[in-house]
This record gives sequence, structure tokens and C-alpha cells, in this order.
Amino acid sequence: MNQSSILGHWKLQPPTCNNAGHTTVTNIKTDKEYKQPRKMKSIRGVFHPPFIQEDALEAQRSKLTFRPTDIFVTTYSKCGTTLTEQIVCLLLNGGRSEGLNPLDKNTLDKHSGAVGKIWVERAVVDGLGIENNEFSSQPTQNDSDGKLTGEMKTRMSVEEFNAVPSPRLLKTHEPVKLFLDRRQVAKVLYVTRNPFDACVSCYYHPKKGLSPQSLGMPFEGFAKLWLSELMEFGGWIQHTNGWWKEHQRRKDTMLWMSYEELVREPLDSIRKIASFIGVDTTADSTLVQRVADGCKFDNVKKRAQASLDSGAQGSIDHLRLGKVGDWRNHFSKELYDEFEHCIRLLFNGVGTLEYDIGDGETWEL
Repeated sequence: MNQSSILGHWKLQPPTCNNAGHTTVTNIKTDKEYKQPRKMKSIRGVFHPPFIQEDALEAQRSKLTFRPTDIFVTTYSKCGTTLTEQIVCLLLNGGRSEGLNPLDKNTLDKHSGAVGKIWVERAVVDGLGIENNEFSSQPTQNDSDGKLTGEMKTRMSVEEFNAVPSPRLLKTHEPVKLFLDRRQVAKVLYVTRNPFDACVSCYYHPKKGLSPQSLGMPFEGFAKLWLSELMEFGGWIQHTNGWWKEHQRRKDTMLWMSYEELVREPLDSIRKIASFIGVDTTADSTLVQRVADGCKFDNVKKRAQASLDSGAQGSIDHLRLGKVGDWRNHFSKELYDEFEHCIRLLFNGVGTLEYDIGDGETWEL
């Protein structure tokens, strides 16, 4: 890339110690370095955060069995995961939001009787014989009583996972080549997001003290990193490209939607998702509206904040703005043009993807 360009001012240095560590983002004019906050490790050529372990992933691949009734919410990071999970949880729980906990990202509570989410790669790790692995220690999130909270609330064994009744709501950020359901029997609900807003949202992820923004990395440098395969789960370009091609092959068991569509057309989107996962919305005339009300960003954030105010442990940093078009507050015209050009050069998809980028504008890839 031309060094006179904005992105050309930055260079990336991937982890060098056995493909594990922090990517360094350097301004070539000033030699100032910034480290990607979260440590990464390469698994089959795809960088992952440390709480996803290669030994565990391989063990899960050989031991886990999936069902036609399983529903995978599949996304790249910060592309509508929480909203989609909220919609599916509400549909599977009769539109009742009382039993859901957005502070824990609607993670399965085995004692509530409600359908909740399981992040398979992160949670189904007990008894896999990985205790001596360098990256085997899961980050602990505990409340005052020492109980696991957040998405680790569902930490379980393979046997416990097999005992979870159908329908199981499962989360994954994995690229298609590492998808655990090798037999392709489960339903896949893939939600994508326009790359400009997705990049901005990742800039603030996962929370203060660990996000590139909170640690002072300039946005232009982060944009260079975000476009690369050095990002977790292989980066937006490769992730979206791979799953888009997969969608062309298996449209009967895979639904493709955009975050912007969920925000712009909530009622139609909820009906479409309900039909895909087998929930009959005709028997309850108010179900779709209750789900729409229950997944509104402001309502979800208020419920999460209320849990914090009542003494629960956790963070609501994953609920930042929930808007379409915030990228305009971060991208200059020059950076936008370079960023878009890079995506078009690197993306080699099949067919055309269309995104709402806010303010009535549509962007096609």
C-alpha cells in the first residue's frame, strides 16, 4: 500500500512466539507502537482469543453431536450477536423477557427452565483433558458467592451439553472452515453487518481497559488491523466471504440476514426468523410485537443496567450504541475511500451483498 495513504502510514507485526501473543500496530512515520490489547493464538491459521483453545476445539470437533433442532447464531464479532440472540430467545420463550438476563447475554441458566444461549467453543470444555494446556485457563467471571456469571455461566461437559433439551440455542464466531457441525444438520442463522460500523464497534470491544480505543490506539491504525486476517476469528472479510459462499450451498438450513435489517424492519425480521426456526407466530397475535418490544436496544440496556444496580456482577460495555451509521463519526472521507478499496480488493465473494450504511445510503459489495 502507498505509504502516503492513511492506511499506508501503518504496519502490522503479527505474534512471533509460536503464533501466540499480541499483534503490534506501528506508525511508520513516528515509530510509535500500539499492541492489540487481547492476546491471540493461531488455530489452523485463524487467530483466536485465548479463552478458545486448540485442544478443546479439536476435542469438541470429535465428540460433539448436533441436532436438526439446534440453532446456531453465527456472526463475526460485533455484528449483531446480542440482538439476534435476544430475538431467538424471546421467540423460543413465548415472548417473555422476564426470564432472560441481558447482562449475562442471555446465557443459559440451567435452573430457570427457559431457553438460553450456549457459546459452544467457550463453554463446553469440562472433562476434555486440556488442563495442562498453556491456554486452557478460562477467564473467570464470578459473583460475590463465587458462582460463574456472564457467558461462562454455562461452562459444562460434553455429557451435560448432550443433556440440554431441544431446541438448543448455540453461539459461534468461528469461520466456516472451523464450524463444529461438520455434518451440517443444525440450522445456521448468520447475521452480517456493514463493515464500517462493524469496524467502529470492534474498536470499542470488548470493554474499557481492553479495547483498542480505551488504550489509545488511533482509529486509523486499528482500521488497518481490522482489515487484516490478524483479527480474531480471521477478520470480517474472510469470515463474511466464507459464510456467504456457504450460504449459497445450503440455503435450506441457513438464513442470511443483516444487523441493519433487524434494526430497520424488526417485525418482518422477527417473522422471518420465527419461520426459519419453526416458531408459529399465527397462534399468538401479539407475539411478534412482544418480541420486538423485548429486543429494542434501549429496553435491553435498561434491563442489563437494572441488574447491575441490584448488585449483579458484569459489564454492559457490549451494549454501546446499537445504531446504524455511527461510522461517520470515525471515518474521514480519505480513510473511507481507502478502507472501501481494500475490502473490494480482498473480498472474493459469490453474488452481491447489499448493506444499509445509514442516512438512507446503500453500499454494495
